[in-house]
Amino acid sequence: MVGDNAFPRRKRAGRVRIVRDPAATPQRLDDAHAGFTALDALDVARYVSDMTAQLEAMANAARLDLLAYFLGMAKAESELFVRTHAADQGESGESVGSAGMD
Repeated sequence: MVGDNAFPRRKRAGRVRIVRDPAATPQRLDDAHAGFTALDALDVARYVSDMTAQLEAMANAARLDLLAYFLGMAKAESELFVRTHAADQGESGESVGSAGMD
């Protein structure tokens, strides 16, 4: 019962395979039927990008280099998500009401 490291080993019971219902799985963002979900995800990604930029600046000011690095990576990932998925949604950065107005 004691392993090589002198730690007690757990006895394994019979393995049980978990079968998941494919209908219960969440929709992917690139699914054509998830239009509202994709727009909500874009809003969340934009918010995360803004917040992580502010938090990264705070971490840099406090000389928390590793934390600033991870926050920068989170910011970069959220900006990448916005760039790739906003193009899929047909967003050009202009508001709909300002198009064609002088």
